[in-house]
Amino acid sequence: MSAIERRYAQALMDAIKDKDAKIKASHELDEISELFNSNGQFKKALLDPRISSSVKTGVVKEIFSETNPLFISFISLLIDRNRIKYIDGIAKEYSELTKIMNNELFINIISASSLDDDEINGISDKYKKLYNATTVKYDLTIDESLLGGVKVVVGNKVYDGSLKTQLRNIF
Repeated sequence: MSAIERRYAQALMDAIKDKDAKIKASHELDEISELFNSNGQFKKALLDPRISSSVKTGVVKEIFSETNPLFISFISLLIDRNRIKYIDGIAKEYSELTKIMNNELFINIISASSLDDDEINGISDKYKKLYNATTVKYDLTIDESLLGGVKVVVGNKVYDGSLKTQLRNIF
């Protein structure tokens, strides 16, 4: 993610004081990001320099009429500063910040074969303790090229316990 996306996500996180409102803003960012990416007309209108910022903001207010005024102000700021094109990255960064706020951990478990619930729970518990998280969510991916063992990806860090890597390290 770019520094712009991180900066705007952090600014929104800092501006919203209530924890529940922060979580709601994450869902709202996901919604506007999804709309931006899935509706070509909406995206084109928000990116069109010939359309005034006030008209663009009015459209967003109409669509998100039930949302926090601070959220609308934030989207308006993105529109005014020609940063709305970063909405997808801002939404992802903000989602990561809410996970950190809630002490949630997301891991990707990559295994040579399917794992049973006890194995998955054991891996989850290990990383829950390692990262001092309250909850762990995971995705399980099967990669038959591993031969055996598992890799666990946490953010941009890879814990490689695969048989392939263990054999490589021996020799």
